[in-house]
Amino acid sequence: MLAVNPIIVKELRSRMRGGRTYLLLSIFLFGLAALCYAVVEVFEGQARAGNQVISAHVGKGLFAALALAEMLLITFLTPAVTAGAISGEREQLTYDLLVATPLRPGQILSGKLIATLSYVLLLIFTAVPLGSLVLIFGGVAPGDLLRALALLVVTALAFGMIGLLCSCLVRRTITATILTYAVVLLMVVGSYFAVSLRIAAQPNQPAAASRMIAASPFSAMASIVARGTQPAGMPMDMPAGPMPMDGAGMIMNMPGISMLSVGIIEYGPNGPVTLPMYRWTIVGYGLLGLGCYWPASHLVRPRRRWRLGWVDLLAPSLMLLVAGGGMYWLGVWPSFIRRLGL
Repeated sequence: MLAVNPIIVKELRSRMRGGRTYLLLSIFLFGLAALCYAVVEVFEGQARAGNQVISAHVGKGLFAALALAEMLLITFLTPAVTAGAISGEREQLTYDLLVATPLRPGQILSGKLIATLSYVLLLIFTAVPLGSLVLIFGGVAPGDLLRALALLVVTALAFGMIGLLCSCLVRRTITATILTYAVVLLMVVGSYFAVSLRIAAQPNQPAAASRMIAASPFSAMASIVARGTQPAGMPMDMPAGPMPMDGAGMIMNMPGISMLSVGIIEYGPNGPVTLPMYRWTIVGYGLLGLGCYWPASHLVRPRRRWRLGWVDLLAPSLMLLVAGGGMYWLGVWPSFIRRLGL
């Protein structure tokens, strides 16, 4: 019988004890419910004004609002709960006691990661019943709901590993938190401005021609939201034109959000093909999470930090596996082989 990591048990018991956790969970669900009510009220107002509104429009609007709101929560909550995982132990002078236990450094790191992300994942999955409203109104396929859920989980894991790595690098929690938020904001906001500057310098180049925007999880979520919204044959690159005002289009055409590219252009033998943005983000965040775990597994050790171990064989192998599988999923093998001249 496999033994449960005692760090997970201890952290979960201390985190779930008391009413603060349940109060925050209730506030989060109440906020999402209020958002859903506001979206429905907007469509009711349009119907009263004489505009044609069907049930599918409401479903698409609810899906877009819920998906982007949860992504916003994951982006700003995950660094806060993971940045103090290791540095907090050092500040409380309990780190030496922790490493003196029979637990290996890898068990300490994985236990801290699972324990700190458990609450974030709890918030994600408790919002799933609200997602059932989307299916009631229609307009969104169940597969798109699963894609949005998978992207939220992968984003939480990637940002959680960034916070855990920063927590291993520095000794103070406030420094680790600032460093984590700086990296996350660089990925989210930095990629946005980098692509905006590129569009300003080269107006004829669409945002989908740049892979930098894939670093933003909001662009990836926008690609999932837009899957069932654009008519057949319309390019996936949003700046090519406004989306139809059928629910999700109301949100996706908002200033700022409308600048996000929801696809990446790949030039194949039959011409350019636009691939959904979420595929690039999921593969990239998977590699990012493994890339952060690798040095963190060394930094968590109290001594002989850079001694080679099994993780130095496992982490690169998993990264190669994710990269290879990701390239196959993205369909970039032909262009990659062509660039190599093979």
